[in-house]
Amino acid sequence: MSRQTGFTLLELVIAMAIFALLGLASWGLFDGVVRVQQSTATHDRDFRRLQRAVAVIERDVMHVTGQPVVLQQTLLQLQRSHWRNPLDQPRSERHTLTYRLDNGVLWRESLGEGTPLLQRQKLLDDVRALSWRLFDRQSGWLGERPSGPAVNAPLALELQISVGRFDSIRRVLILPGALP
Repeated sequence: MSRQTGFTLLELVIAMAIFALLGLASWGLFDGVVRVQQSTATHDRDFRRLQRAVAVIERDVMHVTGQPVVLQQTLLQLQRSHWRNPLDQPRSERHTLTYRLDNGVLWRESLGEGTPLLQRQKLLDDVRALSWRLFDRQSGWLGERPSGPAVNAPLALELQISVGRFDSIRRVLILPGALP
């Protein structure tokens, strides 16, 4: 009589247990990678939104005119030139821009010179804090803009914002009057 060789029941149970442990470890590793990827994608999306909003503000500040800049705690108002006119309509190239923080949302309001239509654009939401400051040679950094004929033209604008997962972002923008 020939003796058959093979695996015993105990050996099969041990092999299945090892496979199960490897499967659980692989699942844990895969789950961790997916969570990190989702967190990174969320962070990247939030950062891009912040970059886009700051780029809009920077583009507007690059074209600010010599008109007075109105500055309050969470409000900035300025006049911008070089308003795009792709349809070549008869209108002014200047418009008044207002950046306003309202219930955690940063709004950009645009009113063209000679037009009654106010355009509102939501730049950022989930804004926890926002402050603006202007720099001039005589007074340094100012949180509120004094008015009057003796006021010097500001040289720089500082934006400090806390939004979403970003605690405090500070950006200093050079105004056109500061350039030679």
